[in-house]
Amino acid sequence: MRTNDRYFTLLFSAFLIPSILWLLSFPTTTVEHHAYPLLVYASQLLAIVGFTLFAISFILTSRIKPIEKYFGGLDKLYKKHQHIGKIAFILLLLHPILLSLRWFPENIEKMFWFLLPLHKKIEVNLGSWALIGLTILLALTIVVKLPYDKWKITHKFMGLIFLVGIIHLFSINNFYANNFYLAIYLSLISIVSLTAFIYKSIFEKWLVKKHPFIVTKIQNLNDQVMEVSLKNSSIEFEYIPGQFCFFQFIHNDISMESHPYTICGGSTEGEIRVLIKSLGDYTTNLHEKLTLNTAALVEGPYGYFDYRKGKNKQVWIAGGVGIAPFISWSRDFKNHDISALDIDFYYCVNNTAEAYHLHEFEKLEKSLPNFHLFLSCSDRTGFINGKDINNTKDRTIYICGPSEMSKSLTKDFKAANIKEDNIIFEDFDFM
Repeated sequence: MRTNDRYFTLLFSAFLIPSILWLLSFPTTTVEHHAYPLLVYASQLLAIVGFTLFAISFILTSRIKPIEKYFGGLDKLYKKHQHIGKIAFILLLLHPILLSLRWFPENIEKMFWFLLPLHKKIEVNLGSWALIGLTILLALTIVVKLPYDKWKITHKFMGLIFLVGIIHLFSINNFYANNFYLAIYLSLISIVSLTAFIYKSIFEKWLVKKHPFIVTKIQNLNDQVMEVSLKNSSIEFEYIPGQFCFFQFIHNDISMESHPYTICGGSTEGEIRVLIKSLGDYTTNLHEKLTLNTAALVEGPYGYFDYRKGKNKQVWIAGGVGIAPFISWSRDFKNHDISALDIDFYYCVNNTAEAYHLHEFEKLEKSLPNFHLFLSCSDRTGFINGKDINNTKDRTIYICGPSEMSKSLTKDFKAANIKEDNIIFEDFDFM
């Protein structure tokens, strides 16, 4: 089953199961002011489906391996988490709006005041406060776009908002007594999602295995990108070329934030290398303060970006530091018989100075007759598009680079009737 099919199966189940359980105990309205039953029932259904999706969004962020595998990689999983969270918010927002329509059009002012926490019953006010809190946090994420470290702090309040939502749900109009089977279902999913949130927010740092590494080499490839080599004394750490890990560097002048970087191979046993580009406050500080012999904790690996699962005929497209998994793959060639592979590799950069490790791929092209290198420099030919890529039919296309590049190329390929299953990309814009 394809990743999108699995996602839509989850989404469909999240709509279907609570709806069926709601129908088993078909509710009667107790809302006053002569509200139409249709509005009340629609409001209730949207509320329980929205609540279910909100709960699922917590479970998806737990980084549990089986869940990651189900969605085809952590980057895909986090994208689905974001999508589900937005759908949940819309449904939960429609819940009070539909109830407020009972005053339309006679009393527009009362409609507005109904959406605020100014009710006589505290349990109703809790629902209003939860929705206001959710609106603020999503605005900080989507509209303001806080820096990652600030966003991570604000996102921890999601658990509190969810807890307030649970209290609101189960204290409204004897909900548990009137909707027994639905209440059992929502109780179970609430427990699982709260457990996932508490695990991720509090206990993960103690329960998740993190491998100890030491920084052994720092090479500045240019003013913005450095390649860091790390050594692990144990032999427990294994990864598939193309996978990424979350790295924490233990240094007095560096934050203990955890950031994802793709492993781009290593020259000796127990060594890994990563490319780190200066993009924000954290990575800029990392460029300035990281020193040799700095200890690091490495969580993972994650991801399913693997050339060995593709067809024999492949197209690789890398942009900027998105070259990392392709470096890892090319260094893995010595461990496998790749004589059957036919690879067209498009290396996309702003200028030749940014073509890190270009010599490795040039050497590979000379030694492998079926490996073809194409360097695309935007300062000469503009940004690459789907029409610039030749021989894409019936090939597996791997893309890793800036989100804008991946989206643009994917759109071009789909317009050219290339099967979605043949387009595989790794998206680091999920953090």
